[in-house]
Amino acid sequence: MAELSFYSAAGNRFAVLDCFERLPADPAALALELCRRHGLDGLLLGARPTQGGACRMLVYNRDGSRAEACGNGLRALARWGLESGHVGPEHGFTIETDVGPRQVTCFLRRNQVQAVATELGVPRLVAREERIALSAGEVTATLVDMGNPHCIVFVPDVARAEVASVGSELEHHARFPLRTNVSFVERAGARLLVRTWERGVGETAACGTGIGASAAAALSAGLVRAPVEVGTRGGRLSVDWDGQGVLRLTGPVEALPVA
Repeated sequence: MAELSFYSAAGNRFAVLDCFERLPADPAALALELCRRHGLDGLLLGARPTQGGACRMLVYNRDGSRAEACGNGLRALARWGLESGHVGPEHGFTIETDVGPRQVTCFLRRNQVQAVATELGVPRLVAREERIALSAGEVTATLVDMGNPHCIVFVPDVARAEVASVGSELEHHARFPLRTNVSFVERAGARLLVRTWERGVGETAACGTGIGASAAAALSAGLVRAPVEVGTRGGRLSVDWDGQGVLRLTGPVEALPVA
């Protein structure tokens, strides 16, 4: 097997497989095995670029399914790309993804990557007040497309949100034929608190595109101002968006010991 590296992006845990020489024969099965063995949220394949970027990212969830986009995965892969030498000495470069090229920037302290910022594309608000019937009642959600689908539910107390039960039911709801990610969002003064049930994964310590979608929903509703700090179980991140252009996510990335 090619070289494996492990990273935590605000608590979102990934294995990164160096695929510059070749892709694995069955990446879905490999993702299932690695995530089960190491308690990870997903497998990232770092591959040769095909459209002029510095490298290419392919994402496999914990259940072996493919994800179109992954914000924290992008940030983890950016650190890997810089430290592996695949992207040269530049601290800013482009990663190719299934939803298009994404510009990333690594911030260093004492020659070590401390944080990574990434563009997540232009959010698309699909619906602002979508009423969705569930087994225990009805929820009102904001639906946001970040290149992958997100269902945002605002709650008064995110710590008490029924993330597992409601998140799982929404993920598999008939309204979302391709399933969806579900974020529960609390406005706490000028910042947001977010918990996310990720499609194909379950609840994670943080979800990059979920954080971006949550911020986009809150900013578009006038609940907070940009840049907005977002608290998750895995750490604090920052989202900047002007309401029209590209949304930008910044947060920590840590290298984990090779298991």
